[in-house]
Amino acid sequence: MSRSKSFASIVLVILLANLSVAYAQEASPSDEQVKARLAFITGALSAGQPGAKRWWYGWIAGYSAGAVMMGVLAATNWNEPVPEPDRSFAQDMLVGSATFALGVAGLLIDPFVPATAGRKLQPLPEGTPMERLAKMRRAEELLRQCARREKDGRGLKTHLMNAGVNAAAGVVTAAAFKRPWTDGLITFATGEAVSLANIFTQPMRATRDLKRYEAGYPGNDGASTPAQPERKWSLGVWPGGLSFRLQF
Repeated sequence: MSRSKSFASIVLVILLANLSVAYAQEASPSDEQVKARLAFITGALSAGQPGAKRWWYGWIAGYSAGAVMMGVLAATNWNEPVPEPDRSFAQDMLVGSATFALGVAGLLIDPFVPATAGRKLQPLPEGTPMERLAKMRRAEELLRQCARREKDGRGLKTHLMNAGVNAAAGVVTAAAFKRPWTDGLITFATGEAVSLANIFTQPMRATRDLKRYEAGYPGNDGASTPAQPERKWSLGVWPGGLSFRLQF
C-alpha cells in the first residue's frame, strides 16, 4: 500500500511537470512565431490606418465646417430687417451649429484609435528576441484597443448618446423657440440621419483583423498555426499496483 502511494505521488509530480511545460510553451511562443505574429499585426495596423484617418479627420473637418458655417448663418440672419422677423431659419442654424460642435468634441474626447495605433507601434525596438516579444505583446494590445473602439463606435451606447443629443436639439427647437413640434421632429430626424451616417461609415477593419489573428495565426489568409503535438496520458489500476503512460 505504501509503495502504491509513493508511485501515485510520482505520477502526480510528472503530470504537474508536464502541465507546467505545456503552459510555458503556450505562454512563450518561439522567436519565429513572434516575428510572424508581429509582422501580421504591424501590417494590419498600417493597412487600416489610412481609412481610419480619412474617417476620423474627415468627420472632424465636416463637423467643424458645419458648426462654423451654421453659426455664421445664425448670426447674420438673427436680426434680418423684415416687417415681422422670422427667426426660424436662424434658430435652426444655431441648433445645428451647437449639435455639430458637440460632434467635434465627441471625436476629440474619444479619439479613433485605429487612426494612430500604427504610429505608436513603430518606435518600439525589435532587435532582440525579448524586444520582439515585448513589441508583439504591445501590438496585440493595440489591435484589441482598435477593435474595442470600433465596436464601441457602433454600439448601443453611441446610438443612445447621439439620439439623446438630437432629441435635446428637437426639444430646444420646439419648446425654447416656441415652434411647432413638427419642427422639433424634423430637427431630430435630420440630426439622426447625420449621426447614423457617421456611425455606419466608421471603418471596422481592426475588428476583422483581430478575428483573423485570434482564429489561428500566422496564416495571412486565415490559415492556422501548425498544431502542437498532442499529449496523451493514461492511468491504469490493478490489484497491488498502478500503471502510467505518457504519449507525445
